[in-house]
Amino acid sequence: MNKLFFALSVSVLSPLALAKPTIVTSIKPVSMVVAAIAGDHAEIQQIVSSTASPHDFAMRPSDLRKINNADTVVWVGESLERFLEKPLENAGKEASSIEWLALDGMKLHNFAEEHHHDEEESGDADHEEHDEHEDHEKHDEHESEGHEGHHHDGVDPHVWLSPDNARVLAKAVAARLVTLDTKNAAYYEGNLMAFEKGLDTKDAEIRTALNTVSTVPYIVFHDGYSYFEQHYGLRHAGEITVSPERKPGAKKVAEIRHEIEEHNVQCVFSEPQFSPAIVKTLLEGSDVKTAPLDPLGSKITMGSNAYFSFLDSLSGQFLRCLG
Repeated sequence: MNKLFFALSVSVLSPLALAKPTIVTSIKPVSMVVAAIAGDHAEIQQIVSSTASPHDFAMRPSDLRKINNADTVVWVGESLERFLEKPLENAGKEASSIEWLALDGMKLHNFAEEHHHDEEESGDADHEEHDEHEDHEKHDEHESEGHEGHHHDGVDPHVWLSPDNARVLAKAVAARLVTLDTKNAAYYEGNLMAFEKGLDTKDAEIRTALNTVSTVPYIVFHDGYSYFEQHYGLRHAGEITVSPERKPGAKKVAEIRHEIEEHNVQCVFSEPQFSPAIVKTLLEGSDVKTAPLDPLGSKITMGSNAYFSFLDSLSGQFLRCLG
């Protein structure tokens, strides 16, 4: 009888004893860094699917449930994922969330002046759309008043493209997991050390490889690669659109064609999250190469080495089209 009682007790208590911290992430690059530290000791639930873009994402009821049930939400920040700000507030998860853009030690780039200039030069065809965009921005700024820690106006939010910034997030995730799951503190701290060591090695490999194409001019789909480009010494000659949710007008298309000729552009990159039709239109009748450049790593297999695989994949996409 005692043995039976003991067995039943273990079967009832084991789910609680084995409960893992639940970490909700916004986008796949965030999940990659979290996975490197969490390993198999935490459950990761991602909100934006690997094939979707955070630029035009809409929350679903299932996403709200994930946020409500999360031990911690890890996101980039409101300048990229504005759709998360209000749900985090409503769920009382702001204080317990990790906002990548707000972490100490981050190296942030500001592209506000470049964007403002491009929008002013976009021509009458884009004027109405620009006004609507302005109104939307003002409305969102008004709604988010009072959340001082979440404002990064004009900051390029694509921070995951910098290995240095990935290191900052990894440290923050490790510290949070240690507080959530103290019995596995040594496991998380060990994963952090392994991640940092692996990142140093991978970073050096990629720097050496990309140095061979550092002077080759190219055009990107949207201006979202500055962290990667500056870190590895690449310099793009232009971009098709400032914001990926906005299609370039006829004047902008003409300007890009001029840039392709003027700078002897070797490659125009598309993105798998958006239609490549505009790229095909730009390159009609030319010998300029084109290739997809995936800033979200949509095809990367999740795991402890996912972020390293992502850096490999991105650098490989540059090398294949520019080499």
